[in-house]
Amino acid sequence: MAVISITSGLVRPLNGAITRRFAAGGAVSVGQAVYVDSSGDVQAADADAEASAQARGVVVGVGVAGATSASTGQQVDVVTHGPVALGASGLTDGAVVFNSTTAGAMDQTAPALSGDYPFVIGWAESDGVLYVQPQVTVPVAN
Repeated sequence: MAVISITSGLVRPLNGAITRRFAAGGAVSVGQAVYVDSSGDVQAADADAEASAQARGVVVGVGVAGATSASTGQQVDVVTHGPVALGASGLTDGAVVFNSTTAGAMDQTAPALSGDYPFVIGWAESDGVLYVQPQVTVPVAN
């Protein structure tokens, strides 16, 4: 797997994106895929466990002006559906984007090791744009 390289300072929601504000349940950064934990906070998504594999969006903003990372309790803006400029290049147009076994990271190759939980976050709308559209079903381990 090759993790998608994202430039946090260039990540932004695009026209039509649905954005929600959450509290961070742990350290998260702009451009990371996040899941909603049992407390209703967001944490970096990770394909190593069923619950954390279920990415529900991508962090596009932190409550502190100019910041690109948040710690526990800080407010973050998350695109839960729609287009996000990732500040990345090299995405394959139309290809699916998955969670990664690296916390918060995304990849265009599904996690394949035994015990990994592949989960679709969305698809590459163009070279540097992710269309966030998380899968609805609970992931099944490889």
